[in-house]
Amino acid sequence: MSTARRNHDGRTSRLRPTRRVALDTIGPQRIGEIDVVLRRPRLTDGPEWRRVRLADASRLRPAFGHGDAGWDEQSSLTAWADRVHALREATRAGAMVPFVFATTDGRFLGECVFSIDARSGLAELSLWTGRAVPHSVSTAATAQGVLRMFEHPPVVPWMVAPVASVNPGPARLLAEAGFEPGATARRLRLYDGEPTDHVVWRLENTARTRAHLRGVLDRYQASPPSDGARRR
Repeated sequence: MSTARRNHDGRTSRLRPTRRVALDTIGPQRIGEIDVVLRRPRLTDGPEWRRVRLADASRLRPAFGHGDAGWDEQSSLTAWADRVHALREATRAGAMVPFVFATTDGRFLGECVFSIDARSGLAELSLWTGRAVPHSVSTAATAQGVLRMFEHPPVVPWMVAPVASVNPGPARLLAEAGFEPGATARRLRLYDGEPTDHVVWRLENTARTRAHLRGVLDRYQASPPSDGARRR
């Protein structure tokens, strides 16, 4: 079975969804004192997703806000339901591999979405976590997601992560995960409602890269939770 979609240049590409679906869950992994899992978004995540987005509105709105609707409306339960349905459709089409970061007891930590280019197989990373999430958790969970995309079908040869030049915050996490800054794309996307230059961070799928990502997990002692932690 294959699905057709139209590219930005008007050409049609054939997608094979069964080749582009990653495993649904990564973890749980114990990072510090938190048991973290990467899993598919669920409709029941809505209230927690909304809570985190509203609490971090000043930091998240410039990068993820869109259109004329207010942030409260864009963070509504209806908006989350629409997003989950869109992500599921894109997953079936082979265009995205979406995860959320969450604790094993259901606390929502953020989102990690990989968009797949149909022609090149290249993946683009889009990521955010709540302000209260420790850097160690954000970094180790991101490394775990990237490693999964590099090791399991569909294996992607490269990953990119465009970051607004006026928003250097994600650079530390990306650099620690092994990404390197590449070219600056002029006025690539909107940031805070204005066309903004973006630095395109990039990471090649090599044995050295994968070893580095495993080293990040070891540094933060990301490991399966103990039996006692599972029983809590």
